[in-house]
Amino acid sequence: DAAILRYMRQRLLETLCDAQIGASDPRSRELYIQTVPEDGARLHRMVILSRAALLGSVDLALVGFFGNKRGDASPAILQDVDTELLQEFLIHTYVLSYSSLEMPDGNWANMVLLEHTEGIEHWRASQKHAYVARDLAPQFYTSIRLHNGMLPGGLSVGPLMLHTTKYYEYEQAGRWQAIRDFR
Repeated sequence: DAAILRYMRQRLLETLCDAQIGASDPRSRELYIQTVPEDGARLHRMVILSRAALLGSVDLALVGFFGNKRGDASPAILQDVDTELLQEFLIHTYVLSYSSLEMPDGNWANMVLLEHTEGIEHWRASQKHAYVARDLAPQFYTSIRLHNGMLPGGLSVGPLMLHTTKYYEYEQAGRWQAIRDFR
């Protein structure tokens, strides 16, 4: 998972350096959506809210999401709510970007970059996000890995440091969860 997050970080940086996203007003918080092709005709969508903050040299909080979807899961379950969540990003001032990478097996990896670690708690307070995590995730996924970490020094420098990983399994016999703290 860490290697995939590093790859997503690099692709986001390349996209920000190549594109003129938000270049006219560095203080703007608008929703820019870039989709870049990956090998095997896979998609990589990047939602960018603040180019200037992402390219700055401040520490960034990171959330990585990896889910194993159910074989019978319909993507329609999450597509409608995904659009609503994207619009909600505009009111969550800590959220700087949200990337979704289609994996070769058909699952998805997501990476959210935030201006401060407080942003993670602010995002968790979202009723829409809570609904997705509590009600939709068990219907769509068999298991989830949720990583919290940092990019010390920002997007373009320094290592990717994972602090914790939460594991969730949604089996018919019940739910299971665990947490691993790397600090």
